[in-house]
Order: sequence, then structure tokens, then C-alpha cells
Amino acid sequence: MQKQPSEIQQLKTQLGGSDLKLKKAGLRKIIEAMTRGKDVSSLFTDIVKNSMTNDMELKKLIYLYILNYAKSHPDLAILAINTLRKDARDKMNPFLRALAVRTMGCIKVPQITEYLIDPLKYALKDEDSYVRKTAVICISKLYDATPDLMEDQGFIAIL
Repeated sequence: MQKQPSEIQQLKTQLGGSDLKLKKAGLRKIIEAMTRGKDVSSLFTDIVKNSMTNDMELKKLIYLYILNYAKSHPDLAILAINTLRKDARDKMNPFLRALAVRTMGCIKVPQITEYLIDPLKYALKDEDSYVRKTAVICISKLYDATPDLMEDQGFIAIL
């Protein structure tokens, strides 16, 4: 008798495949399980591997997942920082830049905040007003977590 693969293993397979529709469907299932309180943190690395996508819907789902587990798994959240930093400087898509900045602002993990300084400074000078507004909101959120760092970096003076 052949053993059926577990739901987690099936999701890993979906995330590792090349079919974008299957990846989205798998990530939606993961977000659904996550919102019901099921621990799906074991999929963190599989999800971060997919963060290099150009598909905005998939990117939003990935960022939602990262936000949910960043506080409880800061060691894993560090894996997503490079993607967030890269997306915050995307030349073509202001919505993607704002999404990355907003996500960074919601990750209130002290070990990660220092990595957000440069992208945040860049976002404050962005040509797009939506990105700048998002950066200002991000600063206010990060000020709650690390007020000294925000002041030391000159963000309060810039605001």
C-alpha cells in the first residue's frame, strides 16, 4: 500500500514546481491554513525561494506570509530581507517598491530593522508620491519599535 503524501509535502511540491497557477493555489492554501491558526512555518524557506517572482499577486501572498511569521521566527525572516531590499529599489514598479517598504515597516524585529535603513532612506526620496507616503508611515511604525535608531538615522529630522 502506497503512503499518501502529507498536505505539507504536497504544498512544498506545488511551491517547488514551475506552474505559476499551482504556486498561487498552494500559497493561498498556506495563507488559509495560517489564518486558521495552523503552523505552516516549516514552509518558510520554500516560500522565500519563490519571492523572486515578477507576479504581483504571488508577491503579495508571500509578503503576507513573511509578515505573519517574522516576529515568531526572526531567524527565518532574515532570509527575506534581501528580496525586500531589492524590491524596494525596483525601477519599474512603484507599487512593488511601496509594498516592500510597507512590509519592512510591519516587521518589528530589532535584528532586522537595521537592514531597512538604506531602503527606507531611498524610499523617502522616491519619485512616486505613493512610495514616499508609504515610507513615512513605515518610519512611524518603526519608531514605535526602535525610536533611538530612527532618531540616530535622522528620520525624525527628515519628516
